[in-house]
Amino acid sequence: MDTDNYSKILSEFKSKASLKQKIFRNTTEVFGLLKTQLSKIAVKLQTDYVAKDPSVEVHFKESGKFEGQLKFSGDMLMVSMHTNVFAFDKSHSIHQTKYIKEDESLSFCGTIYIHNFLADSIKYNRLSDEGTLIARILVNKEKHFIVEGEGALDFLYQNMADNVITEEKLTDIVERSILHCLDADLLLPPFAEIKEVTLNQKQSMLASSGYPTSKNLGYQFKSEIEQNDNI
Repeated sequence: MDTDNYSKILSEFKSKASLKQKIFRNTTEVFGLLKTQLSKIAVKLQTDYVAKDPSVEVHFKESGKFEGQLKFSGDMLMVSMHTNVFAFDKSHSIHQTKYIKEDESLSFCGTIYIHNFLADSIKYNRLSDEGTLIARILVNKEKHFIVEGEGALDFLYQNMADNVITEEKLTDIVERSILHCLDADLLLPPFAEIKEVTLNQKQSMLASSGYPTSKNLGYQFKSEIEQNDNI
């Protein structure tokens, strides 16, 4: 056995393997807190609004250890946790911060995703329907975090050195995500784009309870606009 190589393996275990396990545990804990806040918001909405209008359905359910769903009327806020730990690309601006320069291991993060789907997409298993990534929460070994997302979530939580996970901050992220869902209305696609259809396509639509549907039909998201500008 090459003792130098073996020593390097032990060193890598200390600097990478143990680090990633710690981040995984932290992210799992944060994800649990996030699901708790979603459940609390669901109960509060049921009390404050659904009691007045029972036709508006609000409820939260866990879909497994790494997924949860908050349904509110026609929308579904789906949260999920990736089980792997990631490093930022060297070109990312986070590497220019004093916080990361002093300890590069602080740049390794676990990831929690917040998606918006139409509730009917889940209910009728419309697999061709598209959802939208509203935000992702990136958690490091100190339970500091940043958020990348749509609207205010794209700039409110960018300073990892100052952002420590709290129930209040998770509630704010969830509430802003819900507002983003409610602000993004479902728009009709142009008639000319859907007037021609093959029998096979129509049969497939019937099997999945309707036309493929997504909220970005009829308008572009920020990332799509930027992509088009670069073409």
